[in-house]
Amino acid sequence: MAATIGGTIKVNVLKVNDPKFAGVYTGDFSYDDTHLTKVGEEVMTINGGIGERRGLLSFNFRFLDFATALTPVTYTARDEFTFPDTPVLYFENGIPIQFGLQVIPGNDGGVWGGNNGFMFADPGIFQFVLRNGTIQGEGTVTLDINESPPAPVPENASPFASLLAFLGLGGVNLWRKSKKANN
Repeated sequence: MAATIGGTIKVNVLKVNDPKFAGVYTGDFSYDDTHLTKVGEEVMTINGGIGERRGLLSFNFRFLDFATALTPVTYTARDEFTFPDTPVLYFENGIPIQFGLQVIPGNDGGVWGGNNGFMFADPGIFQFVLRNGTIQGEGTVTLDINESPPAPVPENASPFASLLAFLGLGGVNLWRKSKKANN
């Protein structure tokens, strides 16, 4: 049975050239596990490219803007450099373990070119460059699945409902006995 599963992204930035940018940055994601086999390593994207499973539904990550590095901005899957082929969500036995993506505004090389951008890379690493190279840093990435709500449990019937059910069963029993007696 397919399920839409949500999770949280937590990035703990520790290595920075300016300590005021250290901290925890968060986001969320969701996916549909319909096409996952949940065996071994699997890869999921939005459109399910070659060798990848379809099913990534959303990616949102709140991080600093590139120009000032002050205002938090929410980046989505559409901000990814090669959207819709990426972002990529990696799984191990059905459990999401990491994202692979790059946000490169203006297509100027991003982190690799020392320009504005951020990326999630293997194994669980987050790297960023802000203000065209003046602020740089690295952190660790943790993905957590949000607990799905428990299945609804039927409420206990009220005493009145129980009485009605008992009387109904008793009435059916009396009707059957009277029908047998008349035959």
